[in-house]
Amino acid sequence: MYRISFLLIALAVICSCSTQPVNTKVLMYIGTTNNDSLKGIEYCFFDTVSGVISQPQLADSILNPNFLEVDSENGFLYAVGQRADKTSVVRSYKVDQTSGQVARHSEAVLNGKGPCYVALSKTSNELMLAFYGSGEVSAYKINNDELVYSERLSQLNRIQHYGSGPYENRQKGPHAHSIDVDPNSDFIYAADLGADKLMVYRMEANGLATVDSVIGKIGAGPRHFDFSPDGKMLAVLNELNCSVTTFAKDSKGIYKRELQTVTLLPDTFSGFAKAADIHFSPDGKFLYASNRGFDCIGIFKVNDMNIEFVEFVTEGILWPRNFAIDPSGNYLLVANRDLNHISVYKRNQMTGKLTMLPDVANVERPICIKFYK
Repeated sequence: MYRISFLLIALAVICSCSTQPVNTKVLMYIGTTNNDSLKGIEYCFFDTVSGVISQPQLADSILNPNFLEVDSENGFLYAVGQRADKTSVVRSYKVDQTSGQVARHSEAVLNGKGPCYVALSKTSNELMLAFYGSGEVSAYKINNDELVYSERLSQLNRIQHYGSGPYENRQKGPHAHSIDVDPNSDFIYAADLGADKLMVYRMEANGLATVDSVIGKIGAGPRHFDFSPDGKMLAVLNELNCSVTTFAKDSKGIYKRELQTVTLLPDTFSGFAKAADIHFSPDGKFLYASNRGFDCIGIFKVNDMNIEFVEFVTEGILWPRNFAIDPSGNYLLVANRDLNHISVYKRNQMTGKLTMLPDVANVERPICIKFYK
């Protein structure tokens, strides 16, 4: 009798556990270019099973929060933007993961012009920024003591870029456009659109230290880049000539060996266009890149160390400055700045192709998507 009762209780426990609802919704934040001090960073929830996206709500009022970074391990969101008086700042926010709401934690005034990118170092102890206007990068120390509000973000150092390119209206001088760390090494890369090169750094106690540089194609204008999950390839998105260039590592472990360059424009296109963003799929089998002017997401299949064109997706896309693949890898979300919404596409993980879903999330001039994962 005791054994039967025990088995019944155990069965009941197992059944109750198996029927517990699984939370498939992931929190995401949206940066905008708004020029309105009453608007700013938005947040919503995305269902990684159904592909349904909730309508965004205001997280914090800030002018032009054009790029975001998340630190879900420590519960923070970071953003570059402006105060009401147009002073450039970087802010940190404490995140309530359940509600999505944020609380301002600290703020640092930025000396560089045109901050356009923010990323965490590998240890999450430093914040790295790229400045398009002044063509420089900087590093900030993150004080993890939550009681020290005013000193949470303190500048370590600034490094000025140098160089120019043939396109006088965009390449008279350096324009640092992005900065991020190689997840498979300690090297940090910064793409400079004005100088046609990638700078290579390492994080040291006093900030960023220059290691090397990677020279790109003349007039290409490198903007963003992404690392393949297996660590074999770096894919660089070139804004000015609308192309993607891939690199492999040299003997020092730096991505300096150029592999190939592919276009992001069809042969029939003759208008103005400029490329915007680039991401590998989580499994590394496909590479996606966005283009503005010829408004599209370009899809490429990754075959060992080569990429092969699959197709251009244009449906529901207008000025896709940024896009993101959700944590499940099942969906791709596009920030359509000039449609004032985020569109969702089901991603075929076998072919890499995208199918647009009917629902969109309405956001005024969205330009950055970050999943809080």
